Amino acid sequence: MDGLKSQIGRLSSERKVTLSGTEMRDFATCVKATVGATSHSPISSVAIPTVFTIFRQGEFELMDALGIQLKQVLHAEQEYELKAPLSPSEEIRFVTRLASVVEKKSKTANMAFMAFETDFVRVADEVTVATARSTMVYRELLG
Repeated sequence: MDGLKSQIGRLSSERKVTLSGTEMRDFATCVKATVGATSHSPISSVAIPTVFTIFRQGEFELMDALGIQLKQVLHAEQEYELKAPLSPSEEIRFVTRLASVVEKKSKTANMAFMAFETDFVRVADEVTVATARSTMVYRELLG
């Protein structure tokens, strides 16, 4: 746990992805999303906010680089801020950043509340379409 605060600001590798209308529709179906779907505008015409959940690779890359094992991690919170619509076949790029670390100590464990932030940028016009924020609790047992 020592040194986690010194890693604030650390970035994951940059990734690029293009979602098809089918992938957007399949994800929306999986989570039973219906908001925005009409007979003229199917759900697959614009990404639903939670679709960004499937792009968590940066968080896992950073935890791996920090030597944190998933069995010691609890996912505490997830938030999405939509800034612009994302349509099928638009390429986006994203990088995840360790945004903050808050450490707490008890008699039995040390805990670190790690906040990750990922910005999703549409490649064609460099517009940030969404930001995802995720909080993970890393628990290190003592003795």
